[in-house]
Amino acid sequence: MLVKVFKMLSICDDTYDAYATFDELVLFTDAIQRWDVSAMDSLPPYMRPFYQAILDIFNEIEEELTKEGKSDRVYYGRFEMKKLSRAYFKEAEWLNAGYIPKCDEYIKNAIVSTTFMVLGTTSLIGMEELIKKDIFEWITNEPSIVRASSTICRLMDDISDHETDQQRGHVASIIECYMKEYGASKQGAYIKFRKEVKNAWEDINKALLCPIEAPTFVLERILNLARTMDTFFQDEEDGYTNSNSKCKDIITLLLVDSIKI
Repeated sequence: MLVKVFKMLSICDDTYDAYATFDELVLFTDAIQRWDVSAMDSLPPYMRPFYQAILDIFNEIEEELTKEGKSDRVYYGRFEMKKLSRAYFKEAEWLNAGYIPKCDEYIKNAIVSTTFMVLGTTSLIGMEELIKKDIFEWITNEPSIVRASSTICRLMDDISDHETDQQRGHVASIIECYMKEYGASKQGAYIKFRKEVKNAWEDINKALLCPIEAPTFVLERILNLARTMDTFFQDEEDGYTNSNSKCKDIITLLLVDSIKI
C-alpha cells in the first residue's frame, strides 16, 4: 500500500512542480478536493489517467481493509491527500505571483508538502496492530514528531537542491526565504538550517525516549521517514533525484550484492 502511495506522490509532486500550468493546477486541485470520478471531466486529457489512478489506489486500499473491518481508516489517508494537494497548490500560487514567503509561513506549509503527513498516515492505515481512532486524529493534527520529521526532510532537501531548483524556475526554498527575510548570506542560511536539522532530530529523540503521545511502534514509522530522508540527502547530495548518487550504491549493497558470512 505504502509503496503505491509513495510513487503516486512522486508523480503528483512533478505535476505541480514541473509539468502542469497554473490554470491546470487550479482544476486538478479542485478535483482532488471533490474526490469524485465525475470531476475527471473538468481535467485536461493528460491528467485524467493520473487522477483515476489516485482514486483507484485508495479504493483498492479500502477494499482490502473492508475485509478486515478497518475501512474507516481510509478516510484519514484521503483527508491527508486533499491537504497535500492544497499545500502543493499554495506553493504554485507563490511561484505564479513571484512571492517569497516568510520562513514561518514557508515551514508551516512544508510540514504538509514534504508528503510526510500522507506517508505517515498511510503507513498506519495498513498496519495489523490495533490502532484506535485517536491515533489517527493525533497524527492528522501534526504532532511535534511529525513536524520534526517533515522539517528534516524539507531543510535537507532545500540545502541540497535549492540552486538547481531556482535555475529551473522553482518556488523559493527555505534558503531564499531566509536570505530575503533576514538579509543573510547563503552560507549563513546553510549554518542556520543545519542547526535546525539537528534540533529536529533532538525533538524526535525526545518523543521516542518518552512515548507519551502515541505507542512506540507508531512513533517508529515517523522516525523511519526521517531516516529515509537522512539517507537520501546525506552529504547534502540529492540521492532521490540523482541516480548516480551514493544511494544507488546503498541500494545495490542491500538488495543486489550478496553478503558473505
